[in-house]
Amino acid sequence: MNHVFLIDPPETLHTEKDTSFALMLEAQRQGHGVHVMLRGGITRQPGQILFKTRKAIVEDSATKPFTLSDYDETPAQNFDIVWIRTDPPFDTDYLTDTWLLSQIGARPLVLNAPQGLRNINEKIWAAQFTEITPPTLITANVADFLHFLRQNEAIVAKPTDGFGGSSVFLVRTGDKNAAVVFETLSKLSRYVIVQKYLPAATEGDKRILVLEGEILGTVLRVHGEGDHRNNFAAGGSAKSAQITRDDEKIVATLKPHLLAQGIFFAGIDVIGGKLIEVNVTSPTCLREMQKFANENFAKKIIDAAAARAATGA
Repeated sequence: MNHVFLIDPPETLHTEKDTSFALMLEAQRQGHGVHVMLRGGITRQPGQILFKTRKAIVEDSATKPFTLSDYDETPAQNFDIVWIRTDPPFDTDYLTDTWLLSQIGARPLVLNAPQGLRNINEKIWAAQFTEITPPTLITANVADFLHFLRQNEAIVAKPTDGFGGSSVFLVRTGDKNAAVVFETLSKLSRYVIVQKYLPAATEGDKRILVLEGEILGTVLRVHGEGDHRNNFAAGGSAKSAQITRDDEKIVATLKPHLLAQGIFFAGIDVIGGKLIEVNVTSPTCLREMQKFANENFAKKIIDAAAARAATGA
């Protein structure tokens, strides 16, 4: 089969911990063709969609992980699977990619489904599941923000479209910068997401990868010294973790909703048995999980995708 990975420029990837790269390595190991496509690589012509791609040979090497061919423009139906793996934010360019990919039809298989990516904001979508999430406020009103802070004494505030732990604030009652935090966030995205702070965050947050609605694996992300954020991009580090009954309940609750939206591969973030976010645009932490579990999770993902593409499911 031929796989197309819609990714950020290869030279920007930290391949030693990049999930997209791990999937490329496994696809190549199985004998599949691996191709990379950048933003702007999709062209809609009358009657057909073309992909501007480069065939890739990948090697798990720090010095030269990619060997890329010249660009080639090829009808989309010549490929079997498209992986949408560009980093957030979900901006107009990202949205346009999903619109174009929605017009492809049954071939190639697009993962995750474009309509699911459009429907699921990674921070807002989770708030509807009130039985498994901490108290959550989504508002553009500073008075609501300050009232919620007084009610909960400590809160975490973040923009609706942030990623990698960027612009995530921990605010406590009496903090004279509280209004400034809201003002700053509301300039990034008009609405601000506010959640009750969970003390268990000091122990880290758990990333659980979910494949076709089932738990694939997990890893604990722990914050670095002097920072409350556990994200790897914000200086966090990985530790081994175990799946709990609370984790199983969360995934069981989400499963039918994820499947209904065409979400093949997702990453959910859990703190103290509570759901914080649902990541669908470019779930990460696969390489860290494989290291701790000593298991080839990438094989399970590629196998499941190939099976779907073969049956047209």
